[in-house]
Amino acid sequence: MTNLRLLFGLAFAPLVACAGDPNDVVVQLAPEVISSIDGTLSVHALALNDRDPISKGKAIDLTVAYTDRNGTAHMIAPISGTTDERGAFDAKFAGLTWDGTGTVTASVLGGKATGEATFAVLDRTPPKLTIIPPANNQVRVNMTTTINVHVTDEIGVSEVFLESSAAGGGGNGNRQRSTIVASGSTDVMVPFDYQFNDTQVGQMVTLYALGTDLSGNQAAAPSITVMVVQ
Repeated sequence: MTNLRLLFGLAFAPLVACAGDPNDVVVQLAPEVISSIDGTLSVHALALNDRDPISKGKAIDLTVAYTDRNGTAHMIAPISGTTDERGAFDAKFAGLTWDGTGTVTASVLGGKATGEATFAVLDRTPPKLTIIPPANNQVRVNMTTTINVHVTDEIGVSEVFLESSAAGGGGNGNRQRSTIVASGSTDVMVPFDYQFNDTQVGQMVTLYALGTDLSGNQAAAPSITVMVVQ
């Protein structure tokens, strides 16, 4: 009976960290798919010796290899620390804001034991747009006026739309809309040429801009209002 109790106790004893050096590292990521808007990744690394957690106080290093979908590598600062009494180390990486993929590597004993896990970042960040107003916020009638829209996006700009709408209604007859393909530039000034006729002299014209990036995210610029003058 005593032997049975002893065996039963051993079978259900809590897992205790061993004192040996680690020979394996398990890395878990949360989440494995990240939104570029959040851009943070939680890492749980567990150092093991033949499947048993090691004792606390072992130095551990976490590094990230991260490349966006354009093939550009982005540097993410490494994180170092020590394992706890369970042989675990938890950390959080930030700045993962480019659409792409990466690998987190955890190493102990100067790289004698390592483990890794991969993650993906999905572009959810819309482009940023600004309409550059003309001089004195005025446009001259029967002259070609160039309205520039400045657009930036960490992956690339796909299309930019600019629309003018004259005050006083009149339906679509007082609206002009243009579209320009931005060819994937990450920082671009997009020019739009407009002409206003005699009937619009003295009117206030509101300009609206909308941009789309290569991932399909859209954003609008703050609208501006200009005066049509003779």
